[in-house]
Parts: sequence; C-alpha cells; structure tokens
Amino acid sequence: MIKNYRFLLKCVFVFSLVCFSFFMQACSNQNNIKEVAPRFAISSNDLLLEFAANENEASDKYVDQVIEVHGTIKEITSLNNRKTIILNTSSSSGIICDINDSEQEILNDLKKNQLIHIKGICKGYLKDVILLNCFIDIKNTDE
Repeated sequence: MIKNYRFLLKCVFVFSLVCFSFFMQACSNQNNIKEVAPRFAISSNDLLLEFAANENEASDKYVDQVIEVHGTIKEITSLNNRKTIILNTSSSSGIICDINDSEQEILNDLKKNQLIHIKGICKGYLKDVILLNCFIDIKNTDE
C-alpha cells in the first residue's frame, strides 16, 4: 500500500513539473515575438480587404501567424489597462492591435495619422482584424 502511495506521489510530482515547465515556456514565448521574423508583411488596407473578400481563406493564411502590418494610426486607446492602436483602412473597419506592455515608452511618442509598422499574432476577423501581443517596429516608423 505504501509503495503504491509513493508511486502515485512521484507521478503527481512529475506531472506538476511538466505542467509548470510548459506554462513557463508558453509565457516566455510571448516576448519572443519581438525577435521573430514575421511570416507576412502587409498594409493595413490590404489585410482588411483580404479578410473582407474571403474570410476563410484569409484566416487559413494569417490566423495564429506572426505578421507585420503597416499603416497610419487612426486611434490610440487605453481600456481596462490595455493599450490598443487602431490602424486606418479604406473602410469603417480597422486593424486593432493590442500592444504588449513592454512597448509603453514607445507608445507614448506616437501620434494620430503617423505611419507605423506593428508586429503581432493575428487572431482573426470580427468586423476588424485583431492582432495580439503587438510590438512596434521603431526602425520602420519613419518612412
């Protein structure tokens, strides 16, 4: 009986270590996006047009991919302690970019209608295209 208990205790311990390691790796990968080369680079207008024309095809191509989007800033918002940049497009919809917390200093220097390049993970289309965990590419903002 005691051997079974010890074996069970060891299994629970190993399982907990594996879960903890997986969680730590998943969390640490969030900031690695800054160093990852984007799979696609596209203008905000072209990205929205692709989703509007064929959402399924665009989703297959872009969703869960690191992409870089360039366009002009329509609005910078702060809601529920989340900083968001909305990029202009030729329609009433936009590209909503949820900014990574580490980008706060850069975000403070940005202005409406400024050309900007943003890299993030595309999460899909709900009237607007959504990008999460976004980083601002300051090397490309002065074009």
